[in-house]
Amino acid sequence: MYNYRAIKKKGLHMNKKYLSFMSIIFALTLTVEAANIKKVSKKPSFEKSWQEVYGGNDTDRAKGVVALENGDVAVVGSCKSFEAKQTDICVTRVNAKGKTLWRKMLGGKNQDIAAGISRAKDGSILVVGTSRSFSKTNDRDFYVAKISLDGKGIWQNTFGRERAEYGRAIAGTDDGGALVVGETESFGSGYKDIFIVKIDKNGNMLSEQKIGGEKDDLVRGMTRTRDGSLVLVGSREIDRAGDGDFFLLKMDQNGKKIWARTYGGEYEDLLNAVTPTMDGGVVATGYTRSYGSAQTDLSVMKFTADGKLMWHKIYGYKRYDFANAITMTRDGDFVIAGATDSMGKGVYDIYVIALHRDGELFWSDLYGDVNTDIAHGITRTSDGSIMIVGESDSYSSAKDIFMMKLKRVGSKK
Repeated sequence: MYNYRAIKKKGLHMNKKYLSFMSIIFALTLTVEAANIKKVSKKPSFEKSWQEVYGGNDTDRAKGVVALENGDVAVVGSCKSFEAKQTDICVTRVNAKGKTLWRKMLGGKNQDIAAGISRAKDGSILVVGTSRSFSKTNDRDFYVAKISLDGKGIWQNTFGRERAEYGRAIAGTDDGGALVVGETESFGSGYKDIFIVKIDKNGNMLSEQKIGGEKDDLVRGMTRTRDGSLVLVGSREIDRAGDGDFFLLKMDQNGKKIWARTYGGEYEDLLNAVTPTMDGGVVATGYTRSYGSAQTDLSVMKFTADGKLMWHKIYGYKRYDFANAITMTRDGDFVIAGATDSMGKGVYDIYVIALHRDGELFWSDLYGDVNTDIAHGITRTSDGSIMIVGESDSYSSAKDIFMMKLKRVGSKK
């Protein structure tokens, strides 16, 4: 059974030694609710419309998904099947009933790994990842590609410096270009810095910048907000290597900083995904090893448009529980997907929870079978359903792309 904690704090953490001291008086500074839950199901809830696994004889996993028209979605992943040269980035268009319409393989002769997917202003598909196929030194570079809605390549490009760069997320901008974010090892002494690249509509670099301190600064996700700004999430290591704090950075469409927030406890805290809210803020999710977590607990945080923390919820039990993806429903609620090995019958099961806009949990469920099932991406489709993608080796001898569509049932709160 799950343990649920609701955490509300004023102010943002900037010093872990301070937090270690403050942990002595957590009872005075935190509002904590505790309840044992396994599955929560209060109307409204969600039910599964269909579930499919796609793949070949080798490892294939989905990393992200974006909504298209007519209830379709485009799924990006890393594939060793489908005549891949080594590991290729694979983009698949799937219709509302789960049928594959086309698949596009991207990359070169070496390893190419998918990370994220979005849409350009003209409606085309934008893909980001990390490539070793085009570097003269066989190093890792940002990889970015643009694909038409019928699966034809429009352009592809890579961006890198002297050492390794890792592409993590992409978002279209109003000028037809995009902002690409990830990490670079070209500036620090063996540590990663945040790397931000602005590109035009043809995939050419317009600007680049790095943000970082003395230790690792990581990016895991990014979203556009209602005012057209962009918010990236990840972690920053401030005191000790390996113990990063939650990190959010709000930028304009050229990558210029609007505000940044660092928040966390004594141990490792990481945000993997972020989604906009109806009031102009964001909700971000990932995992924490702080706040009394036994291993890792799923963490969800709401921030206003100007970066004020409104609420912080934590869900977890004895082992590893984490979130990789989040989306907003038509009603302004939130659906979060990740995995757990605290519950279920598999090594890891896909864990999905739904929160009202005020952070109240109203539904949760587990999906998968006897082996490893993990969700990596989620989106709301044009018909209002929820599409979840990830990986599974529970239904075949190889790891396959996992896809599942949920529909909302019941009345709203």
